Amino acid sequence: MHLSDWLKDKELTDQQFAEMINCSRSAITHYRAGRRMPSVYTMIDIKLATNNEVTWEDMQERWVSVRKNLSL
Repeated sequence: MHLSDWLKDKELTDQQFAEMINCSRSAITHYRAGRRMPSVYTMIDIKLATNNEVTWEDMQERWVSVRKNLSL
């Protein structure tokens, strides 16, 4: 599941989720948009906070998709 979908399902803002995993709101915005990949440590926090519903593979899929569109 993509982070954006998970946040929407849980009715959480980027700021609320950022506070849950102790990072910045802007980092969450970048992760959701696929502009940045979280560090391994942040990804562990994301997986734990989402009960393993958002995985590294989900984040990577979004990031690769954005990269492909940028190179067109």
